[in-house]
Amino acid sequence: MEVIFKFFFFIYISFSCLSSYSNSIENLDFTSDTTKSTKILMIGNSFTFYWNLPQVLESMFVKSNKNIEVDQITIGGSDLKKHWNLHLENNYPIKKYNYVVLNDHSTNPLLNIDTCAKYLNLFINYSKANNAIPLVYGTWEYPYLQNVSKSRKHNTMELLDSLSKLNSAVYVPVGNAFSYIEKNNPEIKLYMDDNKHPSPNATYLSACVFYSIITNESPIGLPRRFEGENIDGKKIYYIITERNTAPLFQKVAFKIIKGLKKN
Repeated sequence: MEVIFKFFFFIYISFSCLSSYSNSIENLDFTSDTTKSTKILMIGNSFTFYWNLPQVLESMFVKSNKNIEVDQITIGGSDLKKHWNLHLENNYPIKKYNYVVLNDHSTNPLLNIDTCAKYLNLFINYSKANNAIPLVYGTWEYPYLQNVSKSRKHNTMELLDSLSKLNSAVYVPVGNAFSYIEKNNPEIKLYMDDNKHPSPNATYLSACVFYSIITNESPIGLPRRFEGENIDGKKIYYIITERNTAPLFQKVAFKIIKGLKKN
């Protein structure tokens, strides 16, 4: 049975990867009613929490007068299999949220596609059953994964997009935005010294992509830095993006999203 599943799954992947992105963005039901709070839950690992992505995204919503809250359940190095098992033990409160962002381990689409497909499917179905819109975090290919995908028919972004289509979920093309910057602006540093985790600039780019997907609006004009308060009420900065980089990333994020909507 497992061999048959793999055969049909990869036949599906081969055909669906011919198109650029999932078109399920059109199914988003973002409300502009400022009196009603929209809630987002991000489930994932360090690619979600690095440089305060959930807080930066929420701050973007605040600056554009959108009543949207962003929460996270994140564990460094985790995958969706671990989160699913913890959910079975602790019952993740997905029913409280309008959107659920799913961030699998970065290597799983290329190296453990069956596991990736299984737990994306479980979380997506559970989200839908609780009236939440599932979003698949299209993570990037850092240098190690780029080397792996050279010998494969499809890269990480294509595989995650195809799994989104297969499950009628929304694909969030963060990795595609990274690829665009790497090709067109290679002087901008997207990674930390480990050549894997996102730099502050890259996290800002990720937030811009999420902002555009969820609001269906351009992030152009948003601030380049966001601040909050710690538990003692003292000011902290969630992120500070370089002056010339922030406007570029805003334009790139919306360019990628507009490309998604055309397919």
